[in-house]
Amino acid sequence: PNLNARHGLSSALAAAAAAALAAGAATCGAGAPPLDSDGDINDDDDECRAAASTGDGLPGCALSALQRRARAAEGSGGGQEVEIKTRSESGCHTAEPGEACYDFDITWARTTGMPLHPEWYEGLTPNSSMVDIQLFIYSSAGNKNCSMPCAQLSAPWCRQAADAPALWAPSGGGAPEKIKILTYNLFWWSLFGRRHGNNHSAGTLIKDHMSDAPFDVMGFQECEDLPRVLKPVGLLDTYGVIMDKFAICMAYSKKAWTLIERGLVEVAEDMVTKYYGRRGAQWMRLKSLTSNRSLFFMNHHGPLSINSGGRCGGQATAYNLLSVVAKHAQVGDTLILVGDFNANAASSTIQTLWKKLVQTFAGESWGGVDNIFTNVPSTNVIKRKIMGSGGSDHEAIYAVLQLGEDKLKKSTAQVPLESVRQLTGKAKPGYEWQHFWCGRIEDNTEYAFDPSAWSQVFVQSKAANDPERCCRECQANARCKARGLVFPPPP
Repeated sequence: PNLNARHGLSSALAAAAAAALAAGAATCGAGAPPLDSDGDINDDDDECRAAASTGDGLPGCALSALQRRARAAEGSGGGQEVEIKTRSESGCHTAEPGEACYDFDITWARTTGMPLHPEWYEGLTPNSSMVDIQLFIYSSAGNKNCSMPCAQLSAPWCRQAADAPALWAPSGGGAPEKIKILTYNLFWWSLFGRRHGNNHSAGTLIKDHMSDAPFDVMGFQECEDLPRVLKPVGLLDTYGVIMDKFAICMAYSKKAWTLIERGLVEVAEDMVTKYYGRRGAQWMRLKSLTSNRSLFFMNHHGPLSINSGGRCGGQATAYNLLSVVAKHAQVGDTLILVGDFNANAASSTIQTLWKKLVQTFAGESWGGVDNIFTNVPSTNVIKRKIMGSGGSDHEAIYAVLQLGEDKLKKSTAQVPLESVRQLTGKAKPGYEWQHFWCGRIEDNTEYAFDPSAWSQVFVQSKAANDPERCCRECQANARCKARGLVFPPPP
């Protein structure tokens, strides 16, 4: 994947791409493995899948509440999100005085809209930059005046430290105690919006996996109303529920834990070319009711594009997540980080987290984007399980930690290696949308292809204009090892 105007391609692919660019068409190229600037071979979940129209004129995408404002603007694109292009490649334009976007949309938003209705402009104030306001308007459903801005946006999460903060092991000793952890992307737009809960299938799935022990902590993504999930199956009274913006929710067992404090922090933002908003991490500190242990639990839904880490890249997103832990947890806390990271083992997000936390479990949906990380040694993980989907497009997963026992049987599980094998050790998944083999996508990064390798070019087709379809073309061809996109420069 190349998200830079100077795309590295094999010679045959470059010749075809040149002809396509002359005609003003985007090009999907598939061929040999690309090398990034570090010389590594680069082998991408999307929240929006191709599907037929659902009957109301809107495409059948699995959109979270975070994405809903863009749904009406997707038109007849078959449910796909905006194609991946960089600011310099996409025909972007920063509004100027005398243009409708500047004189009406931006000026009205700043002088009238925000003072009267600040809730309409989440994350913005009248003092926000013109570019930030234009991007917000561009990403809103139904706007036709404003293009995607070209100028660099202000993003505090891009200004990261030189290295991720140091963390710690959980406090030792104490009575033996098990901690059962769940993470689950609920596919809210479809499961609850379209199918009205599907006869309580998500809640039933959770309850069915509590016959041996209840979950201590649960993190949910694409979650708008957690009581609607838990109450019909009789679980609401036993859980403390925390719901935040960014469509993320978490819950803790009131029979086992008491809440000390909680918070929400913005940690990332979608890439401009696939922009649906900012991304957050919600956290809570808990105190055990049966021991002296404290637990720090954090839930995150990662930025798009898949395996990109968002506008600032995977390393920055990982550093920001780790910084939230370092700032709000206390030394000795058992640390748990869960979520749909929109990133799998091919991403620099997950690979950076490997350096500071233990990857306790990874699911299989979308190549392994659903993850549980802890500061607990893998020898103290006594159970891991993929629970099933319960009507979602992701499978719920859980893990059980055993604390207070240091002489456990040696674990044979090596989750990072297993996560990599999901992407490299199985047969290629073809056109299956819930499998993602294609690897990482980092913004403003050039990739070079082996000029002697086989290649294939798609021009004037769905694959040529959509990175996800381009990826699937590569997945469906046994000869393909990597793929890239070339977009024509603006006129």
